[in-house]
Amino acid sequence: MKYKTLLYILLTVSIFLSGCVDITDSYKPGNFGATEEESEMVNAITEKYGDMTQDGEPRLLEVMMTSSINNFIPVDKVLKYSKDSDKLYVWFVYDNFNNDVLTIEWTYLNEDYLIHTFESETGEDFGRGAFILEKPDSGWPIGEYEVKITGSGVSESVEFEIIDGPTESIPLEILSNDVALINSESGNEEELIAPQSGFEVEETDYSFVGEWTSNWGDMKFERSGNQIIGEYTHDKGKLVGVVNGDIFIGTWSESPSYTGPNDAGDVELKLSSDGNSFTGNWRYGSEGATWSGGWTGQRKE
Repeated sequence: MKYKTLLYILLTVSIFLSGCVDITDSYKPGNFGATEEESEMVNAITEKYGDMTQDGEPRLLEVMMTSSINNFIPVDKVLKYSKDSDKLYVWFVYDNFNNDVLTIEWTYLNEDYLIHTFESETGEDFGRGAFILEKPDSGWPIGEYEVKITGSGVSESVEFEIIDGPTESIPLEILSNDVALINSESGNEEELIAPQSGFEVEETDYSFVGEWTSNWGDMKFERSGNQIIGEYTHDKGKLVGVVNGDIFIGTWSESPSYTGPNDAGDVELKLSSDGNSFTGNWRYGSEGATWSGGWTGQRKE
């Protein structure tokens, strides 16, 4: 296996505040919060973790894998990558660092093989980090992987799989404007993402699970843990997401790459009151408010 031929790209760590040092040891004005998506992210992070301009202990937040990064914002949260994926992306937020060095280790767990280690200097306080590993000439070995981020006495890691199948991802919860709290079967509260397409969440006794005909071909949904996964005939399509009331909120992906923005994106579907049909919207990627088209289906008898 040509592990040593792995190519890699190191994305510059974007700094939140004007005047902070990026990883190339140059200075530039930050633009965090300049766009609607960035404003939404900084508000969500502040609400969840507190004011990041305050002093405190170093910490690493929201470490995740994603299928792509746009304007230094992850488009989704990847659980499993397709072996055909060209790039693997890890994304995170660092806080209370002072020009410290972060190490980002990529390991193939099946053979305990250290693929590569990035080293990058942080800014004077907080910022975002994104690091990319490109597919080797011989392809990705199927199995378990880990990315471990360490610096200034703290460490966080994220594990993921590479599989012989389509990439499996879920919407990015931290960028959801509204989050609904519901009671799970165990009695614990769970956070569910609110729809972005204007649908109103309503209670229902029906489920998406089952077989359907749709304008994108025959479809089938089934439950997998806390998720709903599905497939449809058009371009060997795949669906994965969660259900909030009567609305499926998730991502679609199709051959050949099963990655965004051309072969994957967001989808939201709303069940009819009798549970026998649905209407919805889909879009390429996860950016902006514009939906690319409609999605309708009828339950098979």
